[in-house]
Amino acid sequence: MAAHQIVYIKTATAQTRLSPSQKKFNTLIKKIDAQKNLLREWEVICEQCSRDAVEKLEPLRKTLYSHQADMVWLLDQQFTNQKFTASQRAKLTHLITKTCEELIAFNQRDDLKDIFNKYSADDFDSLDQANEDLTREMMKAMFEENFGLSLDEADLDLNDPKGTAERLAGKLEQQKEYDEGERVKWQQSKKKAKQLAKEAKDLEEAGKVSKSIQAVYRQLVGALHPDREPDLAERARKTELMQQVTVAYSEKDLLKLLELQLAIEQIDQSQLNNMNADRLKHYTKILSNQLRELEDEVFFRESEIRQMLNVSPFERLSPKRMVGLLKRDMREVQSMIVRIQHDLQTFRDVKQLKAWLKGYRIPETEFDPFFDGLPPFGHKP
Repeated sequence: MAAHQIVYIKTATAQTRLSPSQKKFNTLIKKIDAQKNLLREWEVICEQCSRDAVEKLEPLRKTLYSHQADMVWLLDQQFTNQKFTASQRAKLTHLITKTCEELIAFNQRDDLKDIFNKYSADDFDSLDQANEDLTREMMKAMFEENFGLSLDEADLDLNDPKGTAERLAGKLEQQKEYDEGERVKWQQSKKKAKQLAKEAKDLEEAGKVSKSIQAVYRQLVGALHPDREPDLAERARKTELMQQVTVAYSEKDLLKLLELQLAIEQIDQSQLNNMNADRLKHYTKILSNQLRELEDEVFFRESEIRQMLNVSPFERLSPKRMVGLLKRDMREVQSMIVRIQHDLQTFRDVKQLKAWLKGYRIPETEFDPFFDGLPPFGHKP
């Protein structure tokens, strides 16, 4: 197959100008091609970043979590074996319980539950169950109030977020279908002859649009069907092209089908330039829908990545920036490992631990003591 060819309508001479419909066609083609390229770039970058996250970032995090657990054991040992003031004991208790809570909840360090229970007024499992029950009730109330859904405990399994999301999506879809059915019934009872005529016209127009893309598909099938080709090498080439045609047609990818027509010289530039008004109109509708779908796909892909990287919805995000964010995370974790290794060494000296505690203040808001916002152990806050 020839190299990728961009489908454009061109002017015959420098003096002639494109019509508004032709300009719109070219604009849609350009935007679709840009969105396709962006999706391909996201796919490549996501694969690379996923690999780096597993092979590079995750081992660093495991090392950090191991050191954080070591810090818990060290602080517990010092608390048990050394004398501290009431203020120092309160600070140590806060650091131990908050770090245990993070490691148990997010890193499955159940071996730290006994230490958490030792310094906390609550049993971890009881507290966790209470929090889970409260979260479930809040989610249940939110969905029932905002979406009119009727939910039970089986629908909201917080230990199975993927399954919960699928069940909620299914219930939302059922509710949407029901609401849509009721809306259609109501509208149909209110519609006048003029409205029904307009809908019939829109339906007829949609049929013409569908036939336009079917016509391109049939032309390609007629030219490329491998069963009609005696030459083995040519049959293999046509088989590969037919696979592309089938995928493009199933996705209603008119741009890809037109590119394939150009590539096998089934159409030429003059045919594109002289496309009749009706066909151009139908093609423009198909391309507009295709662009919307691609833009939605890009939006959802970026939303997933923002959630994974904890990036604000208002912060600019691009494939290149995603690589930078991953590298930044690795640098931060490496820095935290160096810091906590230093603190583990320092805090073995109870005098230095007390000196650090003297300047430390328990935050008023919730925080992650060894993850974010904590001044380096061994240094004055």
